[in-house]
Amino acid sequence: MSDIHRSVTVTVKSGKNHDDWWAVFRGTSYEVYEDVATFFGFERESVTNLSLHELVNEASKTAQGVATFVRELGATIVPSPKPAAPSEDPWAAAQAAPAPSHEQGPASALLEQIAACQTTDELKKLWATNQQAFADQAVMDAWKARGRALKAGA
Repeated sequence: MSDIHRSVTVTVKSGKNHDDWWAVFRGTSYEVYEDVATFFGFERESVTNLSLHELVNEASKTAQGVATFVRELGATIVPSPKPAAPSEDPWAAAQAAPAPSHEQGPASALLEQIAACQTTDELKKLWATNQQAFADQAVMDAWKARGRALKAGA
Protein backbone atom coordinates (compact mmCIF):
# COMPACT_ATOMS: atom_id res chain seq x y z
CA MET A 1 0.00 0.00 0.00
CA SER A 2 1.46 3.39 -0.92
CA ASP A 3 1.81 6.31 1.49
CA ILE A 4 -0.76 8.28 -0.54
CA HIS A 5 -3.55 6.04 0.74
CA ARG A 6 -2.41 6.14 4.36
CA SER A 7 -4.06 8.63 6.62
CA VAL A 8 -4.28 9.46 10.28
CA THR A 9 -7.27 10.68 12.24
CA VAL A 10 -6.72 12.47 15.53
CA THR A 11 -9.43 13.76 17.84
CA VAL A 12 -8.53 16.24 20.55
CA LYS A 13 -11.22 16.58 23.21
CA SER A 14 -11.56 19.43 25.65
CA GLY A 15 -13.30 17.31 28.26
CA LYS A 16 -15.28 14.15 29.01
CA ASN A 17 -18.73 15.71 28.81
CA HIS A 18 -20.82 15.38 25.68
CA ASP A 19 -21.18 19.15 25.33
CA ASP A 20 -17.39 19.78 25.56
CA TRP A 21 -15.88 20.72 22.21
CA TRP A 22 -13.49 18.59 20.21
CA ALA A 23 -11.43 18.98 17.07
CA VAL A 24 -10.82 16.25 14.50
CA PHE A 25 -7.80 16.25 12.21
CA ARG A 26 -7.43 13.92 9.20
CA GLY A 27 -4.65 13.50 6.68
CA THR A 28 -1.11 12.24 6.42
CA SER A 29 0.93 12.30 9.61
CA TYR A 30 2.69 15.44 8.41
CA GLU A 31 -0.59 17.21 7.56
CA VAL A 32 -2.14 16.30 10.90
CA TYR A 33 0.99 17.47 12.72
CA GLU A 34 0.88 20.84 10.94
CA ASP A 35 -2.88 21.19 11.44
CA VAL A 36 -2.72 20.45 15.18
CA ALA A 37 0.20 22.84 15.70
CA THR A 38 -1.59 25.58 13.75
CA PHE A 39 -4.98 25.00 15.38
CA PHE A 40 -3.55 25.29 18.89
CA GLY A 41 -1.22 28.16 18.02
CA PHE A 42 1.94 26.33 19.03
CA GLU A 43 5.14 28.06 17.96
CA ARG A 44 6.92 25.84 15.47
CA GLU A 45 10.26 26.14 17.27
CA SER A 46 8.77 24.80 20.49
CA VAL A 47 7.24 21.67 18.95
CA THR A 48 9.68 20.64 16.21
CA ASN A 49 11.26 17.94 18.37
CA LEU A 50 7.92 16.39 19.39
CA SER A 51 6.53 13.28 17.73
CA LEU A 52 2.91 13.38 16.54
CA HIS A 53 1.62 11.58 19.62
CA GLU A 54 3.58 13.93 21.91
CA LEU A 55 2.16 16.94 20.07
CA VAL A 56 -1.37 15.53 20.36
CA ASN A 57 -0.78 14.96 24.08
CA GLU A 58 0.26 18.61 24.51
CA ALA A 59 -2.73 19.74 22.47
CA SER A 60 -5.05 17.64 24.65
CA LYS A 61 -3.60 19.14 27.83
CA THR A 62 -4.01 22.63 26.37
CA ALA A 63 -7.61 21.98 25.30
CA GLN A 64 -8.59 20.50 28.65
CA GLY A 65 -6.80 23.21 30.63
CA VAL A 66 -8.46 26.03 28.70
CA ALA A 67 -11.86 24.35 28.94
CA THR A 68 -11.45 23.96 32.70
CA PHE A 69 -10.62 27.64 33.14
CA VAL A 70 -13.58 28.68 31.02
CA ARG A 71 -16.03 26.24 32.62
CA GLU A 72 -14.95 26.46 36.26
CA LEU A 73 -13.75 30.05 36.53
CA GLY A 74 -15.74 31.77 33.80
CA ALA A 75 -12.54 32.84 32.04
CA THR A 76 -12.62 34.48 28.64
CA ILE A 77 -10.14 33.80 25.88
CA VAL A 78 -8.23 36.95 24.95
CA PRO A 79 -5.86 36.73 22.00
CA SER A 80 -2.30 37.58 22.88
CA PRO A 81 -0.81 40.54 21.08
CA LYS A 82 1.84 39.82 18.53
CA PRO A 83 5.24 40.77 19.92
CA ALA A 84 6.96 43.68 18.23
CA ALA A 85 9.78 42.72 15.93
CA PRO A 86 13.17 43.50 17.47
CA SER A 87 13.86 46.03 14.73
CA GLU A 88 10.68 47.95 15.47
CA ASP A 89 11.18 51.04 17.58
CA PRO A 90 7.92 51.94 19.38
CA TRP A 91 9.13 55.49 19.90
CA ALA A 92 9.79 55.95 16.18
CA ALA A 93 6.39 54.42 15.42
CA ALA A 94 4.73 56.82 17.86
CA GLN A 95 6.55 59.76 16.29
CA ALA A 96 5.64 58.61 12.76
CA ALA A 97 1.97 58.38 13.69
CA PRO A 98 -0.26 61.26 12.66
CA ALA A 99 -0.19 64.21 15.01
CA PRO A 100 -2.57 63.48 17.86
CA SER A 101 -5.59 65.65 18.36
CA HIS A 102 -7.55 66.20 21.53
CA GLU A 103 -10.36 64.17 19.94
CA GLN A 104 -8.22 61.02 20.09
CA GLY A 105 -8.38 60.88 23.86
CA PRO A 106 -6.12 60.95 26.88
CA ALA A 107 -3.58 58.47 25.46
CA SER A 108 -2.72 60.88 22.65
CA ALA A 109 -2.27 63.77 25.06
CA LEU A 110 -0.05 61.58 27.22
CA LEU A 111 2.08 60.63 24.20
CA GLU A 112 2.64 64.35 23.61
CA GLN A 113 3.65 64.79 27.25
CA ILE A 114 6.05 61.85 27.02
CA ALA A 115 7.68 63.38 23.95
CA ALA A 116 8.05 66.70 25.79
CA CYS A 117 9.89 65.17 28.77
CA GLN A 118 13.52 66.30 28.91
CA THR A 119 14.73 64.17 31.85
CA THR A 120 14.08 60.73 33.25
CA ASP A 121 12.80 62.37 36.43
CA GLU A 122 10.10 64.09 34.38
CA LEU A 123 9.20 60.71 32.86
CA LYS A 124 8.98 59.13 36.32
CA LYS A 125 6.73 61.92 37.56
CA LEU A 126 4.51 61.55 34.48
CA TRP A 127 4.19 57.82 35.15
CA ALA A 128 3.43 58.37 38.84
CA THR A 129 0.61 60.81 38.10
CA ASN A 130 -0.94 58.85 35.18
CA GLN A 131 -0.59 55.17 36.11
CA GLN A 132 -3.96 54.10 34.72
CA ALA A 133 -3.12 55.47 31.27
CA PHE A 134 -0.03 53.24 31.17
CA ALA A 135 -2.29 50.20 30.79
CA ASP A 136 -2.36 51.27 27.13
CA GLN A 137 0.56 49.35 25.56
CA ALA A 138 1.34 52.15 23.09
CA VAL A 139 1.74 54.62 25.96
CA MET A 140 3.96 52.23 27.91
CA ASP A 141 6.10 51.47 24.83
CA ALA A 142 6.55 55.17 24.05
CA TRP A 143 7.40 55.91 27.70
CA LYS A 144 10.07 53.17 27.79
CA ALA A 145 11.50 54.23 24.45
CA ARG A 146 11.70 57.88 25.58
CA GLY A 147 13.46 56.79 28.75
CA ARG A 148 16.03 54.81 26.72
CA ALA A 149 16.53 57.79 24.40
CA LEU A 150 17.09 60.16 27.32
CA LYS A 151 19.57 57.78 28.96
CA ALA A 152 21.46 57.31 25.69
CA GLY A 153 21.65 61.07 25.16
CA ALA A 154 22.83 61.81 28.70
